[in-house]
Amino acid sequence: MKLVAHNAAVVLLQCLLCQLPQAAGPAQAALLMPLADQSLLLDLASAGDHLVAVGERGHILISDAAGEDWTQVSSPTAQMLTGVHFVDAMRGWAVGHDGLILATTNGGNSWSVQYSGLQQQGVINQTQLAAMKDRKTLLEQEIAGQESAELRAQQVAELEEVYLDIEDAEYALAQPLHASPLLAVYFSNPLAGYAVGAFGEYLHTRDGGVSWQRNNTFLDNPQQMHLNAITGDRGRAVWIAGEGGLLFRSLDAGESWQALSSPYHGSFFDIAYQAATGALVVAGLRGNIFTSHDKGDTWRAATVDSDRSLAGVTWLNDRYAAAVGAVGNLQFSDDGGSTFSDHSLPARTGLSSVIHHRGRLVVAGQGGIYSFRDLGDFGD
Repeated sequence: MKLVAHNAAVVLLQCLLCQLPQAAGPAQAALLMPLADQSLLLDLASAGDHLVAVGERGHILISDAAGEDWTQVSSPTAQMLTGVHFVDAMRGWAVGHDGLILATTNGGNSWSVQYSGLQQQGVINQTQLAAMKDRKTLLEQEIAGQESAELRAQQVAELEEVYLDIEDAEYALAQPLHASPLLAVYFSNPLAGYAVGAFGEYLHTRDGGVSWQRNNTFLDNPQQMHLNAITGDRGRAVWIAGEGGLLFRSLDAGESWQALSSPYHGSFFDIAYQAATGALVVAGLRGNIFTSHDKGDTWRAATVDSDRSLAGVTWLNDRYAAAVGAVGNLQFSDDGGSTFSDHSLPARTGLSSVIHHRGRLVVAGQGGIYSFRDLGDFGD
């Protein structure tokens, strides 16, 4: 099935728009739509012998035909899903708007909400209000028994600030909740996982997602730049790529993170690891692609035939790599990521994700999915 051409904004812009906070709304499952396989699909993942795609309106689709035929499955959300990852044929996770994390244990045939950024934010707001009220009570008691006029004046001034903080917290509780969108998810093994997103959002789990810990200060990202992509070596090494050329690395399964020297100060939208060679490849704005063979210590710029922005990149094997992006941009490398040649689609539609599965190159974006028959099928 070939991509349907659209005149709307490219997927890259859709991805940027999806980083804006979303207003809270009632929980709603995705509708089963006859043309869901032609909707905006943002990410792809292999789950054993089949593929899983996620995208707008909470759509989740499965293909057992290497990306040629797709079946939509039930999804517990109608919010946009932006990333999906499987650690094996059965266990997978998807992330998206409202800080949502979905999980499956049956290869993607059914999904449940494992984490909700909206619910978490509600708990945080309630906890903060309760702490402020406790502080108010304590200050009132201290003022009542305070003999020093000077200390009493200081406590009264602090109490007035607490009153204002309580008013602000109560007002916040009365407003619709907001949560930063999550943009990518990765699991090193069935227990250790990570989710990253807009405005520096970072979560990790050590129990398969039974509990998720949110710590946006764990990475050296004071400007809260978007964290767009994450990958790893299925061991203890994990890498994150993001806005403004951000690159982070952990060599101890997320216990600590190091900011890497970046070869580019424009945004990266995807990062991929090649297990056989240990090579990394990142891709982003204006067609920039860089590779590293020393775990991210140094990077080499690839020669690319196009300056159109790239949203997705993958390794096919230790020699071949592919990247996709704006205006049907499809770049292919047959020399380990040193050079990329242009094989863009005739339909100038935005592309967001690319994956190699069962001998096929499968691409997702605006209008659905394109599955290439073989490596010589580009652009047909």
